[in-house]
Amino acid sequence: MEFRLPELGEGVTEGELVKWLVKPGDQVKDDQPLCEIMTDKATIEIPSPFSGSIKELHAKEGEVVKVHQMMFSGEATGGSKAAPAGASAGSASPSVAKAPAPQAAQTKAAPASNSEDVLASPSTRRFARESDVNLSAIDGTGPHGRVLREDVEKALSGGGVAKSTKPQVKNTGPAQTDEHIQIRGMRKKIAERMRLSKDKAAHFTYVEEADATELVKLRTAAKAIAEKRGIKLTYLPFILKAMVAALKQHPRLNSTVDEAKNEIIIHHMYNISISVQTEDGLTVPVVKNVDQKTIFELASEIADIVDRARKKKLTMDDFQGSTITLTNAGSIGGVFATPIINYPEVAILGFNKIARKPVVRTVKGVEKIVIRDWTYFSISLDHRIVDGADAAEFMKTFIAYIENPAMLVLET
Repeated sequence: MEFRLPELGEGVTEGELVKWLVKPGDQVKDDQPLCEIMTDKATIEIPSPFSGSIKELHAKEGEVVKVHQMMFSGEATGGSKAAPAGASAGSASPSVAKAPAPQAAQTKAAPASNSEDVLASPSTRRFARESDVNLSAIDGTGPHGRVLREDVEKALSGGGVAKSTKPQVKNTGPAQTDEHIQIRGMRKKIAERMRLSKDKAAHFTYVEEADATELVKLRTAAKAIAEKRGIKLTYLPFILKAMVAALKQHPRLNSTVDEAKNEIIIHHMYNISISVQTEDGLTVPVVKNVDQKTIFELASEIADIVDRARKKKLTMDDFQGSTITLTNAGSIGGVFATPIINYPEVAILGFNKIARKPVVRTVKGVEKIVIRDWTYFSISLDHRIVDGADAAEFMKTFIAYIENPAMLVLET
């Protein structure tokens, strides 16, 4: 039978073959993941439509494959007839008896004979190499047995890890070799999207500071209630609601550009992408209809999205319909940044760390130095669509909600 790349989602015609999860001669079973395909939006695991054996792979890792392109040929259990040559994986349905999966079929990668054969990211390999650890001695907890950095750290703390068999080289001078990492998968898509944004949009960034003391108090009080409901409450739901309240008064920032029609599309829905850092890179799934959800509902949805993003379980629908983006580096640190617009949107808001600092406040007519929770927000905009005055007015409105978060009850 012939296996062709199935439909990947509305408007998606191709994807990059990031990794084969099978090889010629492997026995596979129905719905077993065969490969990982990276589209403009997400990494998708393509499942097997049959039980049987893999005969030949017709696409290479790193290759951009088209929908309906031949991926591999195989033989179904029982020697059934091949599916029609034009069939996709979704339509290929060999008439086979449901037999027990062959012993060779596995859902987890078999132990590798050396570190080079282990499924792991370049950063994890580098960390293991610097820690003098043999990756093949570690059981990976990631998808398909992928070894994560946490696995290496756990092995190091627990001891009993096989050290590298490579001869030790004293670091007495420059490194003997350079590491060459091919730009592929999610990193390649990030590079393409960032380059597109910089080529198309006329970026400028506006930065403003905010007294987040009342926000910190509100979140602290609400956090205790959320924990009783099994909800992890971060600052993000409050930021999202403040964004909606401000966007309703400054709708031009909640828009996208249609280059083909030379139009600005001002959206009256509030679908906000949030940046999520994963092992493979940054991804931006969408929290939809933010204006219609409570703080606790948003907190639950954000937790679910982040969890699925890091487990590579996001779907194409998770990336559809974004109108503006929020990027958050606050948990890491930094005063402010200059985010790159998630094109074709016209605005991206950056949320940074909240820190205690002394500030001057007038108390009963007297200036005093007091300690407050302080933060900065930075917004990058497409100057073709939004002027500097628009940015300043939006930020003034937005920060009023951050400094007086109780107002959100009246507005959203």
